[in-house]
Amino acid sequence: MKFADFISSPEINKLGIWIGEVAPPKFGYWVAKQISSVISRQKNSDQVRAVRANQWILSGKTLSASELDLAVKKVYLASSICLYDYYHYMRSREAIKKMVIFDDNFVEFMEYSKSNKGGCLGLIFHMGGFDLAGYAIAISGMRPQILSYPQPNQGYQYHNELRKREGLNVTPLSMETLQQATRFLRNNGTVITGIDRPWKETRQHPIFFGEKSDIPVTTIQLAIRTNVPVVAISVIRQNDGCYILHASKFITMDSFKDRDEELTRNTEKILLAGESFILQFPEQWSMYYPVWPQYLDKTP
Repeated sequence: MKFADFISSPEINKLGIWIGEVAPPKFGYWVAKQISSVISRQKNSDQVRAVRANQWILSGKTLSASELDLAVKKVYLASSICLYDYYHYMRSREAIKKMVIFDDNFVEFMEYSKSNKGGCLGLIFHMGGFDLAGYAIAISGMRPQILSYPQPNQGYQYHNELRKREGLNVTPLSMETLQQATRFLRNNGTVITGIDRPWKETRQHPIFFGEKSDIPVTTIQLAIRTNVPVVAISVIRQNDGCYILHASKFITMDSFKDRDEELTRNTEKILLAGESFILQFPEQWSMYYPVWPQYLDKTP
């Protein structure tokens, strides 16, 4: 059972929306706990193996097998709770305004985006309630172009349709949409896309948590090509149920004579900006693909 496929299927989304509408948080979180327990026990699935390897690297390769079992369960539980919050509050603009808090750096990024003074690229880590955060961004009046997962299946298409209903300009990543994003950035627009989803076909392997990773450098090309600043974005769920939308300070790209080195080193700058958030809240890093595939068979 693949969790990403499970949560993104239209049928499960519709069921989740119904549960979110009718179920109070106490029951919704109980359901989330049951789902996460079932999925995290599928130790032989590719996805659970990926989560184990990712969490092992975050721990500095220190977690034992039993400790990894618990870490994996915490990842699925945190993601399931965030998903319930998304379904439960997605139709309440006032609730989202209260739940999602912008830190000072994100407020600066948001004001810069609205000022139309220049383009800016936001690179977001898959942490906490990033879908709720997207709604909060739309409610705030920001109008970024959001580049989503390329060639989306039916489930991802349904997720994108939900996002579009809330005023988000979501376009699956492709050569055409990269060109659109380039033009948008050059016309003082803001583009937001993910940074931490691996791609096994990548030629470059930027260092992430001290190890060579399969994080692609594609999105960094947008910043280099258009000479716009970049912010690293993370969304962290708090114990009180609120979410804090964090952004780094504006990061400028460095120039290198070698093109591959330029792409790799600048990608590493963004990854480094997100490491502290992931280390503080490893259970909220919803990454179900092997970022360091070379460790899949070495994890306890």
